Amino acid sequence: MSEVHVYGVVPSSAPAVTTSGVRLIAHRDVAALVSDLQDNEPRAVRVLRSHWRVLEEAASQTTVLPVRFGTVMADDSAVVEEFLAPSHDELVASLAEMAGKVQLTLKGFYEQDALLSSVVGRSPVIARLRDQVRSLPEAAAYYKRIELGQLVAAEVDRARDRDAQEILGRLRPLALDARLEAPTTAEAAVNAAFLVDVRQIDEFSRAVAALGRELAGRIRLRYVGPLPPYSFTGDAAGTGAWG
Repeated sequence: MSEVHVYGVVPSSAPAVTTSGVRLIAHRDVAALVSDLQDNEPRAVRVLRSHWRVLEEAASQTTVLPVRFGTVMADDSAVVEEFLAPSHDELVASLAEMAGKVQLTLKGFYEQDALLSSVVGRSPVIARLRDQVRSLPEAAAYYKRIELGQLVAAEVDRARDRDAQEILGRLRPLALDARLEAPTTAEAAVNAAFLVDVRQIDEFSRAVAALGRELAGRIRLRYVGPLPPYSFTGDAAGTGAWG
């Protein structure tokens, strides 16, 4: 029997996913969403093509606990014996805890001109050093340019912390939980995940839209969801299965 890729865990009563090749391996009250890995198909290609799509389709129909990206087990028996059976009660509890909840992800990206203008405006030291760099020949300004870059980077970090906390503070009251995650790019202002009751999605979305209008011209927002609760299940959905 071929190896199987494990996407996530759902209640054993969950409807089947329509994605070709994806099936359920059930054990008592829980089931693993899996697909077979073909010997002639590169593992990374299959994982990248289907992992998130399968989880999001399943999450549109039932509660899903995502399993760590790229988890592969030897066969169907291993999924049951090494993962579902020993973790059964913990998985049942986690599914119950996440029932009726989704993840909404908000990323913000600075408009560079507005950010630099703000940095210079907040720091007289940076403003003076910038003027000095502009007034000197390129060779003579070399070390001052390095110093200027370091000062700007530090000020951008402070601005990012300040803006991320402000955005989190605005939206946190509408969520059950929230996590600030590491910035994904240098221009990132915020990268936050929110665990939201499905009945609150519309209200949360309206708050994000209002925030986007307020921040327009300085920070552009990218709002994604509903998603499975990737950031809120921790390792509970992967006991015994992480590779």
